Amino acid sequence: MIRITPFGGETPKLDASLLQNGSAQRALDIKLEEGTLLPIRQPRVVEQLTALAMTIYLNGDEWLSWPGVVNVAPAPIAEDRLYVTGDGAPKIIAGDVTYPLAVPAPSRALNASLGAGAVDPDLSQTILYTYTWVTTLDEESEPAPLSNELLWSQGINVTLTGFIAPPAGRPIDRMRIYRSQTGALGDTLLYLIKERAVSTASFVDISGDNPIQEQLPSLDYNQPPAGLSGLVAMPNGMMAGFVGKRLYFCEPYRPHAWPEKYILTTDYEIVGLGVFGSAVAVMTVGQPYIVAGTAPDTMTMERIEVNLPCVSARGIVDLGYSIAYPSPEGLVTIGTGGAQLVSRALISRDQWQKLKPASFVAGSFAGRYMTAYTAGAVTSVLIIDLTGEQPFITYASDHATAMFNDIATGSLYYVRGTQILEWDAIDSPPGSYTWRSKLFVHGGHINYGVFQADADPVDGAAPAFTARLYADGALKATVTRPNDVCRLPSGFLARIWEVELVSNMKVRAIALASSPSELAL
Repeated sequence: MIRITPFGGETPKLDASLLQNGSAQRALDIKLEEGTLLPIRQPRVVEQLTALAMTIYLNGDEWLSWPGVVNVAPAPIAEDRLYVTGDGAPKIIAGDVTYPLAVPAPSRALNASLGAGAVDPDLSQTILYTYTWVTTLDEESEPAPLSNELLWSQGINVTLTGFIAPPAGRPIDRMRIYRSQTGALGDTLLYLIKERAVSTASFVDISGDNPIQEQLPSLDYNQPPAGLSGLVAMPNGMMAGFVGKRLYFCEPYRPHAWPEKYILTTDYEIVGLGVFGSAVAVMTVGQPYIVAGTAPDTMTMERIEVNLPCVSARGIVDLGYSIAYPSPEGLVTIGTGGAQLVSRALISRDQWQKLKPASFVAGSFAGRYMTAYTAGAVTSVLIIDLTGEQPFITYASDHATAMFNDIATGSLYYVRGTQILEWDAIDSPPGSYTWRSKLFVHGGHINYGVFQADADPVDGAAPAFTARLYADGALKATVTRPNDVCRLPSGFLARIWEVELVSNMKVRAIALASSPSELAL
């Protein structure tokens, strides 16, 4: 007797005769969440695009799309801002307006001149001035070059000239003027003395009217490099991106400022980034890295000594507990335990290479790694389930040019053609699946007389069920009545048996037996 329950997915690396009893030669368009066979629900169209898209992002109730590969991250400081890299120079989307992310800085130094009065040589000090621009989003630029030095004492006014108007492209509405002060220990710092509307008019620093306030925060700010890509959001208000081998971090809670003093450099060109906990997984064309810390100036970089390069930036996925990416050897995950080739026992290197992992466009659903791939004329979706004790693979007869995970709802959205669809939508009718058993190889030749499937209808669809029974590779019977004890043809013996199911029903178990009485055991 052959009885199959619970059901599992594929392990392509093993010969079909060596699979576990519930494992499959083929598992297509199927859910294997309860040990039963369940159909994946049909996708639901949520948006019609006007053009092909390789990147999508759900911003509130609005779908954003791009024809190229970009990275989008929400702001760590305001709900109505998004940051984008990969679409030309880095950008910020605030409300319905897109701006360059870089905030320009004044390029010309101020000219400072003393007003009337004599400098007291016993109370004199050397002072300098600078100023910054500030946007309507409260982003402050780097300071202008320092002014000329002045020997100054209390009671003397200082006139500042040489202010320039900011360039177009950024909503700059204010400027902040700073004056230096030397402390008792001899350190000279710049402090805010006045904020005013943007103007090219001169400013008079009237002695006694402009006491020092907070220290200049943007002295070490740098604009994001024009080629910044791979943007990811991190805890503690940080964001990370890269250019070539250089890994950049923004000033915490200041995504417009990317100080060069925070740059870390890898040995290999960076392909993409992922975040888990307070660490960044850095995937490269060589060995991967983990960069960890709670602030940009405390980040430490560790190279993982495994030769597992990343072959597709679009195949990098946050699984919640780790970051997954495709390598030439198989699927790799990076987490607190380092890097692991998690597909090693599932699929051989040759089988993996045939899927063309460089073509992967991936996302996740219910903790599973899902990727669309293109191998010659074949387009399909590969699903790797690592959530249980026994990992397995399934496939879906679909394709995608972009995927997006909505963390708030756990939904997976993808682009097919010019439509955005929701995967396995809860309010959609079930589709139909195909599941084919392992090869059951007997020591001698036998004949099974009966077949039975334990199955229930699924809401939203008229029950459909077909079971095909193969003996020594030849189709011997087709059964369309689940739950009934179905007689099988006699007059032949076979050593190798297998069953293929095509259905939209929930199947708990199937059995082949010599007689009906044997099924009851």
